[in-house]
Amino acid sequence: MTFLEAIDKDLIKVPMTARSAQEAVEELVELYAAKHGLSSAEREKLVLLVMDRERLGSTAMENGIAIPHAKVEGLKAPAVMVGVSRLAIDFGGERPSTIFFLVLAPAENPTEHIQILSSIAKLCSSDLFVRMLSSSKTKDDAYQLFFD
Repeated sequence: MTFLEAIDKDLIKVPMTARSAQEAVEELVELYAAKHGLSSAEREKLVLLVMDRERLGSTAMENGIAIPHAKVEGLKAPAVMVGVSRLAIDFGGERPSTIFFLVLAPAENPTEHIQILSSIAKLCSSDLFVRMLSSSKTKDDAYQLFFD
């Protein structure tokens, strides 16, 4: 599955309400959990996996983007949650983050995981794309940017 195939309008949150890195991850995991009918325990497990990975090294980039991610045992297909925050959130990088891509990928397919992360990094190397995504008012606006 490619990055664009993993994008789902129901997994985009604009604007986010989180005020911390933990809350940002929880908010994006909640999108996935609601769509897939996960239990509270399953939600907590995903948050823990992502935050454990984040403790190994921040996934914040220098342009205000963070790409928290985790490999999940038994996950059938990768998922990408996208969040745009009006508040800058300290995600451990040189500057606070306002754009978040949370990637959950099957642990059994590390190549797919790396390809999705690489696609996001490449896309976000465009200052124009980052500015347009930052100024999205709705999830529909954000979703459309990926396909223009």
